[in-house]
Amino acid sequence: MYSPTMRTLRLDLRHYETITAIVEFETMTEAARHLNTTQSALSHRLAEAERRLGVPLFLRGKQRRLSPTRDGLAVHQAATRALEDLARVENHLVEARSATTTTLRVAVGSYDCYHWFPSFLSVVRRQLPDLDLELVVVGDTPGTALAAHAVDIVIVPGHPEGDHELRPLFLDELVLVTRPDHHLASLDVVEASDLGSETYLTYNAKPTPGFEYDRFIRPAGTYPLLVRVVRQTSAITELVAAGAGVSILSRWALEPALASGRISASSCGTPGLALPWHAATRKGDVVTEQVVDLLVDHLHQTLSHPVAE
Repeated sequence: MYSPTMRTLRLDLRHYETITAIVEFETMTEAARHLNTTQSALSHRLAEAERRLGVPLFLRGKQRRLSPTRDGLAVHQAATRALEDLARVENHLVEARSATTTTLRVAVGSYDCYHWFPSFLSVVRRQLPDLDLELVVVGDTPGTALAAHAVDIVIVPGHPEGDHELRPLFLDELVLVTRPDHHLASLDVVEASDLGSETYLTYNAKPTPGFEYDRFIRPAGTYPLLVRVVRQTSAITELVAAGAGVSILSRWALEPALASGRISASSCGTPGLALPWHAATRKGDVVTEQVVDLLVDHLHQTLSHPVAE
């Protein structure tokens, strides 16, 4: 943020450079040589600084030696610190100029779950130091976001359609999530008929082919008492934890809430609802492929509830 105090400065950078050079070299001649300017120009610059501040900054001694006054010494010390900070920033920028950093934008389709990201970011920075990752939000349209170059990698559940490549990541499970003291929480396996008296929370008003409605609820011919659409899965998790309804969601996406005991999970039918996750990318991007390779390894190492193929 721009500081209001900057507007009150009476001297500019060339004045501070002049003062520090005179203190270091003690004569106008040597200071002018160091600053690659003339003695006359430096004298005018010093006189201007003293005029603007209204105080003498140097005492003129023998053999044209200049000694800083108390005020001059205070300005010199402050200027030295500021100039050193500026030089440090410049050096950092110059050194970093040769290093090309590529930024890849990563998103999770359908779910707003990012518990995996901090540790994966550390892996990428360690393995690919010239690469940076940025989290973006794409919702339920990963193909559109990829085509528009709004995102480079989307971690998606299921098999989304579109002109993109799908790289298998891991096999997850869609589970019924409830409050821990809910009467269904004690069941390892629930059936669709168990939802007949429940308020069901979903993030998608239009059922997605291949998900719980298509594979579990509709085939049973029994439906929840009430269906409410809540667009964010994180909000659904909070509502479930509060006892405001139940939902069927990805076990992996809800790992933090499940691990904390805030919600419980039960399998939907036998053998359950397997949910494959993929990395959706545009075709032919070598850098993206490298990141997906790291992502596959990282997720396999950190997945706490693997599902057998």
